[in-house]
Amino acid sequence: MGKKLLAFDISRIGDDKALAIAAYGEAVSAYRYIVLAEKSPDARLRASFEAMVKSENTQRDAVQNLLHELFTGGNFLLTPMDKELVCVGPRLVDARDDARFDEAMKLVIASEKRSISFYGRYAPAAQNAKVKDLFVTLTAEGLERVRLLRQLFNDSGKHIAESCPIQ
Repeated sequence: MGKKLLAFDISRIGDDKALAIAAYGEAVSAYRYIVLAEKSPDARLRASFEAMVKSENTQRDAVQNLLHELFTGGNFLLTPMDKELVCVGPRLVDARDDARFDEAMKLVIASEKRSISFYGRYAPAAQNAKVKDLFVTLTAEGLERVRLLRQLFNDSGKHIAESCPIQ
């Protein structure tokens, strides 16, 4: 999970592609939280993940709406490197038993941290004030979600030792 990403100039991405990358990341996050909610071993975790699905879908919609508002003709085929800017591991997480559920939680936290890093690094480079404001908001909301995920993991009697997703 601690795969080192290649260094590059994030300001060269452009607002349109940055929004497309963000939309992908938010969609994958929502999907992963759906899986975790379905496989969750207790009601409290299930309810928390269901709330995260709603939050991620709201964020995805905000990103997509801004993308369509600012760049009506935008259509990107994202490369694996583009996707790695906001996601760690495969799109589908395996949470069918306790050990896999724990690994899925670690993967989700690592992806949240990677997304936060992308949003936080891109916000100052954004050309459009609406894009900058959205990325600042996504950064703050992501930090809160990581805090909540860690708390949920700890409350379930587990200690999580996750690595930094971008080194």
